[in-house]
Order: sequence, then structure tokens, then C-alpha cells
Amino acid sequence: MKKAFTMIELIFVIVIIGILAAVAMPKLAASRDDAEALACTSETGQLLNEIASMYAKVGNATVDTTGIIYVCGGEDIVTIVGIDAGIEYNLTVSVTAGVTPVSQIAAQEISKNILGGYASKKIVL
Repeated sequence: MKKAFTMIELIFVIVIIGILAAVAMPKLAASRDDAEALACTSETGQLLNEIASMYAKVGNATVDTTGIIYVCGGEDIVTIVGIDAGIEYNLTVSVTAGVTPVSQIAAQEISKNILGGYASKKIVL
């Protein structure tokens, strides 16, 4: 005689799987937001390195950073403005936190890792 699963056992297994999925989904979404914010932080650092490298190569005569706006998470969170101040080039980087979780996390990470904990910082090249 074959022993088969009853309907109650199958429903019970489906309910347990549903509960486990409901617990895991917020964690997966938070991990995705953290990964996107890390990419934004990395790209901002690369952008600043490229500007510094370009300035070192060609000087301030051809480097135009009159208002670079970096978008992360669908919001403008980083504004970069360069000003020629005689023999040095002052690069002001400002960070504003947005509304989306990705932009908020990215703004915190950029402020902490690139700007030394400040919302705005002047970098002399």
C-alpha cells in the first residue's frame, strides 16, 4: 500500500516555506540597497581620482568642473564644483542625503569614507 502525503501536510509545508520567505525578503532588499550604495561610493571616489589625475596631467586651464552632479538611487546626492585659486585648484564636494534608502546609505558612506565625516569638503589639488 502506498503512503502519500495528506493535504494538511502539504499545506503545512507551504505555510512554513511562506513564513521563511517573508523573513528573508527584507534582508535581501537591504543587502541590495547596501550593494548599490557601495557602488555609488566607489564611483564617487573614482570620479574624484579622475578629476585629480586630469588636473595633474593638463593643469587647470582645461579642467572644467563648474558643477558636476552625481546621481545615485535616482537622486542628486553629490555636487562637485572646482575653483581655480591661483596656483592651486580647490575642489568642493558636497553631499546631500536623498529620500530613497540607497541615496541615504550612499550619502552616509561618501561622507564617512571620502569626505572624512563632513557633508562638504574642500580638496586642494
